[in-house]
Amino acid sequence: MDIAEAIWVGSCIIDSMCFQGLRVDESSRVSMQWYVKYDDDEPWYQILVIPLRFELLCSIMIPISIKVSLDFVKSLYAKFIDWDEEMYDKETDTPAHAANTAISEDLGQVEYILTDKTGTLTENKMIFRRCCIGGTLYGNESGDALKDVELLNAVANNSPHVIKFLTVMALCNTVIPIKSPSGQISYKAQSQDEDALVNAASNLHMVLVSKNGNNAEIHFNRRVVQYEILDVLEFTSDRKRMSVLISDSESGKIFLLSKGADEAILPLAYSGQQIKTFIDAVDKYAQLGLRTLCLAWRELGLQEYLEWSRLFKEANSALIDREWKVAEVCQKLEHTLDILGISAIEDRLQAGVPETIEILRQSGINFWMLTGDKQSTAIQIALLCNLISSEPKGQLLYINGKTEDEVARSLERVLLTMRITSSEPKELAFVVDGWALEIILTRYKEAFTELAVLSKTAICCRVTPSQKAQLVKLLKSCDYRTLAIGDGGNDVRMIQQAHIGVGISGREGLQAARAADYSIGKFRFLKRLILVHGRYSYNRTAFLSQYSFYKSLLICFIQILFSFVSGIAGTSLFNSVSLMAYNVFYTSIPVLTTVLDKDLSERTVTQNPEILLYCQAGRLLNPSTFAGWFGRSLYHAIVVFLITIHVYANEKSEMEELSMVALSGSIWLQAFVVTLEMNSFTFVQFLGIWGNFAAFYIINFGISSIPSAGMYTIMFRLCRQPSYWITMLLISGVGMGPVLALKYFRYTYSPSAINILQKAERSRGPMYTLVHL
Repeated sequence: MDIAEAIWVGSCIIDSMCFQGLRVDESSRVSMQWYVKYDDDEPWYQILVIPLRFELLCSIMIPISIKVSLDFVKSLYAKFIDWDEEMYDKETDTPAHAANTAISEDLGQVEYILTDKTGTLTENKMIFRRCCIGGTLYGNESGDALKDVELLNAVANNSPHVIKFLTVMALCNTVIPIKSPSGQISYKAQSQDEDALVNAASNLHMVLVSKNGNNAEIHFNRRVVQYEILDVLEFTSDRKRMSVLISDSESGKIFLLSKGADEAILPLAYSGQQIKTFIDAVDKYAQLGLRTLCLAWRELGLQEYLEWSRLFKEANSALIDREWKVAEVCQKLEHTLDILGISAIEDRLQAGVPETIEILRQSGINFWMLTGDKQSTAIQIALLCNLISSEPKGQLLYINGKTEDEVARSLERVLLTMRITSSEPKELAFVVDGWALEIILTRYKEAFTELAVLSKTAICCRVTPSQKAQLVKLLKSCDYRTLAIGDGGNDVRMIQQAHIGVGISGREGLQAARAADYSIGKFRFLKRLILVHGRYSYNRTAFLSQYSFYKSLLICFIQILFSFVSGIAGTSLFNSVSLMAYNVFYTSIPVLTTVLDKDLSERTVTQNPEILLYCQAGRLLNPSTFAGWFGRSLYHAIVVFLITIHVYANEKSEMEELSMVALSGSIWLQAFVVTLEMNSFTFVQFLGIWGNFAAFYIINFGISSIPSAGMYTIMFRLCRQPSYWITMLLISGVGMGPVLALKYFRYTYSPSAINILQKAERSRGPMYTLVHL
């Protein structure tokens, strides 16, 4: 719009200056018509009124209708996404949905995708696979701890360590048991991890039967155990653990049950406990891509609990800094824990994830994985889904440290490596954990920003929701177009911070899907959302917006040219009805048919993701392409005006006839330009372009038959004259000839990658990729 406004103001000034030039030479006064003579004692009229008159004359230069046209086609883009059957997830009965209709073309310009892991790349179907209890590993041989004979025997023999471990699995959660009329028990859990642990405990005969208020009932080896739930210390992304305080109804003893990330639980072990076995187990399970949780408990005295409970209630009722005070009180209780063991849960990759990431990376999109999981687990999943490459093709750089100096040295080393090897074909990626990231974002943001620009792939582990949002904001500050995708409530801030937010309707609810611009059922649909819908939307919007300026500039330049032969009087060649109909009826409908245009088939686009570069680099909509449309509009205006004046000025035609001939020539050129720029033709497109062309004559024949319309009999008289049709053919030939020649030259001798693929499609031979061509 800024370019158009500059052109508009410039045209007004130039025209008014031309008028002033005519006033300089007194001898030329006699050649001026009476209607452009102004009194010499009114200089303000020439300085102020004339520029304002030309400002009104050129007001059509800025196409006001573009806003309506863009809103209309963008709403159709959104509907195309909603109606896309190939993005319908049959498993969950979830169609794709576009909640935001204004940014469809931005999908085709995405440069960075920041993705969650659990539930986004994986299925979020948690299966309990292995565990380490009291230093003993279960499930190593069979791959399923629930079928491990040694563990089953330990359960049958009432092993104390195993019983405590299973008790924590069954009670340290917010799960609600639901009993069916047939007596079958199912569980309703907020997270899939809790559901997997409770079901695993049930399969090992530690069955959570009911929760009524603060009372919980456990059935274990035909024995009923009653517990009172005293308090729940909820999980937070900062604490990375949750705890439950229970009281054994039979013995009256009070226990603290805790579970959470290994770095949040293991440091809280009581003094003297050997935890090396648990650390090794965590590393081993993480290398297998399993999600690990550390389980612990400790017994409390009654007096200790009562004192702590009073502080906990005070913190919960605080009006200022409530979360911080609650966390501080919880920390006073969660210490000297007895580490019971490690659980390992499998979360499989979704179908099509590796292929989707590989294709999107080929299109030039960079990937960052932001997860709350352990580093080893995240790396393993990244390898499985083609996010990173193993040696020797790829190299993983680690940013770690516990102090500012350690993190600074690590960041400097990674940044130096990136600078040196940035030109090499080797794929580099860096890994950073939440602790180091917090220091970096606080102290070394500038260096990390440089690293973000150099790196195409990153894995950020143990990050909090706020850190995810900060990373998105950092990439946005580098002028990259970002897309964030997630499935849970902890991804909402990241999704809302990105240019484009995509939510997956998963097992963690609909929070992410409802907060996002687009929602899909599975990660694999992201490929089609970007490559097909995003690319088509960008291409169509680029043409529509530039064409809208072209058609407005064309009619405006004709008005400016007419001012030179009308004594710079500011008189309009076209009447107000014709100008309104030109924008509303004659030229808007044909361009809207571009919503169906496809330069390449969907199959070709997905097989050649590299062509997304044209959208990412803005090659179809930039000052250079706009200048091309500007030049075309100026050339076509000159052609229409000169041919019209040359043919009809000699015939001493009426002003209305001259106006209609110029308008007709413009309409003819519009139809040919839209037809030439179309890459595909459907019946709707043909009807929209040439049906609208025929409607132009039908409408004007109707207006010409009304005596009071001011155009009485004009169209009938013009169409009976051979000179009218010769003029239209001359305008079309002279106007479109150079355009066709230039287009043929580019297509034949300097084809783009898109032109090459178009030739391959039209040859109807075997489908090749750009690599083969």
